[in-house]
Order: sequence, then C-alpha cells, then structure tokens
Amino acid sequence: MYRQRPFLKIKSDIEILCGYKQIFSFINSTINDLEFIAFETYPGINKQIWIKELEENFPHWNIVNTDEFFIDTKEINNIINLDLTDDPQFGRISRSSFSDFVDNEKIKSYEYKRKTIFIGILAGLLFKSDLKFYVDITRQNIQKNYINGLNNWKVTKEMNSNQKLKRAYFFEWPAADQIKINNLNKFDYYISDDVGRESKMISLNDLKTILEEFVNTPFRLVPFFAPGVWGGQYLKNKFELQYNEVNLAWIFDGVLEENSILAKKEEHEIEIPGNNLLFMFPVELLGEKVFGRYGADFPIRFNLLDTFKGQNLSLQVHPTLDYAYRSFGLKYTQNESYYVFHADEDSSVYLGMKNGITKDQLFIALEEAKESNVFDDKKYINKFKVKKHDHILIPAGTIHSSGANTVVLEISATQNRFTFKLWDWNRLDLNGKPRPISLKHGKNVINEKVDYDFAKEELINDFKIINNGKYVLEEKTGLHKLEDIETRRITIAKEYKQVTYDSVNVLNLVEGDSAIISSLNGEFDDYLIYYGETVIIPENIKEYVLKPGEDEERVIFIKAFIK
Repeated sequence: MYRQRPFLKIKSDIEILCGYKQIFSFINSTINDLEFIAFETYPGINKQIWIKELEENFPHWNIVNTDEFFIDTKEINNIINLDLTDDPQFGRISRSSFSDFVDNEKIKSYEYKRKTIFIGILAGLLFKSDLKFYVDITRQNIQKNYINGLNNWKVTKEMNSNQKLKRAYFFEWPAADQIKINNLNKFDYYISDDVGRESKMISLNDLKTILEEFVNTPFRLVPFFAPGVWGGQYLKNKFELQYNEVNLAWIFDGVLEENSILAKKEEHEIEIPGNNLLFMFPVELLGEKVFGRYGADFPIRFNLLDTFKGQNLSLQVHPTLDYAYRSFGLKYTQNESYYVFHADEDSSVYLGMKNGITKDQLFIALEEAKESNVFDDKKYINKFKVKKHDHILIPAGTIHSSGANTVVLEISATQNRFTFKLWDWNRLDLNGKPRPISLKHGKNVINEKVDYDFAKEELINDFKIINNGKYVLEEKTGLHKLEDIETRRITIAKEYKQVTYDSVNVLNLVEGDSAIISSLNGEFDDYLIYYGETVIIPENIKEYVLKPGEDEERVIFIKAFIK
C-alpha cells in the first residue's frame, strides 16, 4: 500500500489556518494598531495573485511591491548570466544574493506611509515592519507555476520550463534559501502557498514545533512522480498509483531538497519544503559529523527509476568532485549506485568501457554518432545482466545506464542536475525534441580505468557479511571506496536493533509488504513502512529497531548513511 501523500500526525497543540478567508480574517483582527506589514515571498510564488488578494482584503492599505527597489533589470540579468552561462543545462551555483541587487538610493529616499504592506523578495528585511509573514512554496508547486506561465524573478523574456528551472537552480533557490537560513526565525507567521489547494498559515513557533517533531521520529517525504522518454509501467501498476501520465520514469521519494513534508493536525494539513528541516534543525537531522562535512545540505538521495516495458536510460556519466567544484561551484558530486528493485529475464545495466578501449576512441565514436545517429554500444560499453537485489556501484566518472525492463533504486549523493548524457539512442524526448548531449563535459570526467575487469571486480555485488544469524543477515553492499555513502542490506525474520552511525539514515523496504520501525524506549511511535517506500531516520534518534510487519515471515531493507 504505497502512500502517495504520507503525513506526520502532530501531537503538539498547533493551529493551522486554511485558505485566504481564514488567513486574512485573522490578520485583519490583529492589525488595528499596526502601521507596516511585510510579506516575504519565496521566488516561484505567483505574487500577482497575492497582491490581488491583499488589495481586496486590505482596501485601506498601500500595497508596495519590493521589485520596485532593485537596480535595473538588465543590469541584474547581466550579472546573473555570468553564472548561468550559455550552456543549455549547466551553470555555476551563483554567489550573488538578492541584497546585491538592491538600489540603496531608492531605499534611502523611500517615504513611509502609514498602513503599508510590503510584499516580495526582501520585504521582511529591507523595510521596517510591525508584523512579518514568510510565504513559502514547495519545489513541485514552483514547477507547476512555471508550466502555467509564471516567469522567474526579474525576467521579462519568454522562457521554457527547463530554462526557468535552470535559473532557479543556479541562482534563485540558493539565494532565497540563504535568506531562510539567516532570517526565517525573525518572522512571526509562516504561510504555505499550496498550488491547487488552499494556502495554509501557522505561527513561526508552530512551524518550529512541527519541524522538531519530524526530527525526532522516522518520516517520509511526499513523493514526486515524473514521466520520461524511457519510462516504464511497473511501479505505477505495482503501487496502484493515482497517476495518469503515459509512463512513470521517476519516483523521487527520498530527495529532501526537492520533496516536501506533510504535517497533519486533526482534519487540517500543511505542506512544507523538506529543506526547511535542514535550515532550522540541521544537526538534529544530519548529525554533527554530516553537518560538519556538508553544511545545510542533505547528502543522500533515494529515487526509483522504472524502465520496465520502457527503454534504456541514456549512456551517461557524472562529474568527478574536482571537476564539479571547479566547473560548477559544487561542494560534492553525484557518486551513486543502482540497487536492482525489480528485474526480468533480460534486465541489464551498462557499466564501464570495454577492456582495451581508450577514452579517445570512445569519444571519436560518440562525436561521429552525433552526425550519423549510429553508435555501436556493443563495441565500446560493457553490458551486464542483472537480477533483483543486485547492487551496482557507480563512482563519479563511470559511464553507465540502466537497461530496459529494469527497475532500480538509485542511491546517490544529492546533486540533481549534473548528468552528462553521452548517447541517447537517437531518440526524441516526450516533447519531440532531442535531449542535450554533453560530450565535452563527459570527456573531461570519464574514468577510462573503469573497464570490464574493474567493473566486474569492484562495482558489481561487492558484498561483505556483517552479521549472519538465524533470523538476520546484514551485509555491506557498498558503496565504492571512492564514495562517501555506505549501504547495508538487512534481511530479517525478527526484530533487529540498528544504530545511526552518527549520520542521518535513509531506508527503503525492498522486499516484503510491510515492516515496522520502533523506538527502543518509546521516544517515537511505531512507524509502519510499506514495500518500496523510503524513510528518513534523523540522526537525533541514535538507535532504533527494525522488524517485519504483521504476517511477514521475512523482509529486506536497504539502508544508507554517511561513512
């Protein structure tokens, strides 16, 4: 029974206000003696809707859009574009902040008028205010707004959804997240702008209460589903999903910085970006060791890739750490692995170059394929048959792909955009356009030492037994010594104690209908997990117990943590 909108029932006494009517009625009841109010908005909010609502609900107040207080749009974009670059996919994580673009003369000369509401980016920081609201939005809802026509901050030209996401990823989101990290505690109320549902409001103290409950219990993220040119049919049928796309390529079920969390109090719920946990309770969530190494980033990512009755993924490679840092400003890179979640007789993965093939030979053939639309993968790339529960390790720099009729649980470090496609099987995407090929980047990072012999010896099912008893088999399944993540496969027929190893833990139930995660001393309620679901165990928990669900003879978990 895979749950598409998992939630945490909040035990503490909190109040959730639902919809514009309740929110603005409450605000009107509290502002009699106030003169200035600020609504700080996360980029990706449809601000015009909020301005319209404010004008209707506060007719005697002046509504001021903070966009008026920044320097010329052309000058802003000239600076931002230095980091965005001309590359259609990749740029550098911008070091610019929104405050860099403030026109200080406009701020100094601004004449305050009584009864003014400021709304927009930096509304809560640039102007004096008696009451401050932070209006937030999940990444999934931002993407909905982009598809529906919303443009990026300070952009007037027409852009497609990929261009909008690129600008958000490399500038807007890092800059806005820095505002959250430094200033969210200074706000009075928190609003979740839930596209397609009612917006919700809580006090900032209630937000802290909710997040504190999350970091003291196992929890799931709200998954995000997406089709793709290679997408399959297994997961949407197996999980009985309410999902109407032509196929299902990805289930993003364990990507904290992309997914959201859902808190429920009685009949009301509020959806919150998952990374707010990182910003407000980083040590409790990650542990001191992981926070010290990664900062307020979540370094483990779980997602499911389904090619069953679909097609091969592209032949691809991820950047090495040095290249990722020097070229894109990343703190770490996407080392990863494929845990085979479901397989058929012809399931396979592509991994590494054939023995004796050089990087130059490979890329000459790939360059020629751009013109001829033909690439002899059998000559250059290894293809290995796989079965359920195989584990394929993919350190950065390794050419790889998941073959058709295969479902894999991708376990990786969380750098979401940095896949260099080298060959995409001469096909078009779901919009009828070719997907970008990145041979220049790929050639700079590919590790030609990863050939057939290396892959066979070090990257396929490199298992080591940790504990083999009557009711338990615990195995270290990876990742490779070049990768920061360690994975354990845990097969149990009875309850089995676990420790976090001073790191946040991420688990997926890869066999069995259900299992239970329990506390040793009643610190959190039993947490039920179903087949295929990903669960995050905050490091704050320290110890916990895994056990099979009701009527289950045996279950298997895959567990990941930072070494």
